[in-house]
Amino acid sequence: MIAPYKGTNTVSTKQNAAGKPCFQPRRLGHANLFVGDYVKACNYYHDVAGFEEVYRQPDVPASFISNGNTYHDFGLTDLSSKYAPQGQKAGLFHLAFELETEVDLVAGYRRSLEQGVKFAFCQNHDVAHSVYQHDPDGNMVEVYADVFEDWRTARNGVISGAKPDWIPGETTVPVAETRYPKDPALRVVADSVFRARRVTHAALVAEDFDGMLAWYADYVGLTRFVIDPAGQFAALGGTATSSALTLYRARPGLEKGFHHVSMDVGSEADLDRALTLLPGHGIKVEREIDHPARRAISILDPDGIRLQFFVDRKFNAETLVGLTPDDALYLL
Repeated sequence: MIAPYKGTNTVSTKQNAAGKPCFQPRRLGHANLFVGDYVKACNYYHDVAGFEEVYRQPDVPASFISNGNTYHDFGLTDLSSKYAPQGQKAGLFHLAFELETEVDLVAGYRRSLEQGVKFAFCQNHDVAHSVYQHDPDGNMVEVYADVFEDWRTARNGVISGAKPDWIPGETTVPVAETRYPKDPALRVVADSVFRARRVTHAALVAEDFDGMLAWYADYVGLTRFVIDPAGQFAALGGTATSSALTLYRARPGLEKGFHHVSMDVGSEADLDRALTLLPGHGIKVEREIDHPARRAISILDPDGIRLQFFVDRKFNAETLVGLTPDDALYLL
């Protein structure tokens, strides 16, 4: 049975000896996925999920899609990419958490180094600056800050070529202003099946559930929203949202790794409309959950990646009391 988390959001860990998170994300900014064919995937996410392609990088190769929520909600990276490890299958490339400002990013980076944290790399994305590392289960995690508010000017069409090196706090003076989109006008792909508005959260099955929960909350700085008293799942939020990441404890039949990525849609009428259109596209509903807190529909994309589309009703800890681990897999 689920219950609101009533403890503190910071405890001392090996990676956070000061007892204070190094970062404090607003939300999940985007999910980057490895796909079998990035052109076909782009078409699918346009026609079914309802996202527009904003820009493409054939030299990666990858497609980046958004409806205006941020400079990309999804990065669809081809398995032929140099970024795909040998033997990589379709699924998660990395999750990216958005901070308030670049000043916050640099401060968190420096605190991390002081605590002995190892970063995989740092990157200049023109409109954003990012640091990358791996969580305790080995998933790649990006923490970033937007540095250019009018991202459509810098990120559109076909983009290619290497980006300049970026060292946090050294290459450029950190931007102190908030540059993420504020109340953006969200576009709608009128003929798409789902008419998704934005990516909101992702879900991971954790082999080291306790270590993962501590790392994301006490080091990355996500907020414990609700935690199953039996320790089977936990939902974490950011400063701007209650849904940013869900963790499930691995168990027989539920293996470690990426479980799903979630998108909100405009209304329950849009969900009903999608249900009537899915059969015509040859798409089966894997599971639908009709719950007082949230209504959610899960499908599998052509690569077998699980996509959740939902509408919140009364999404709070009290309404989620009694949620079972099996239902949580397809609701949170």
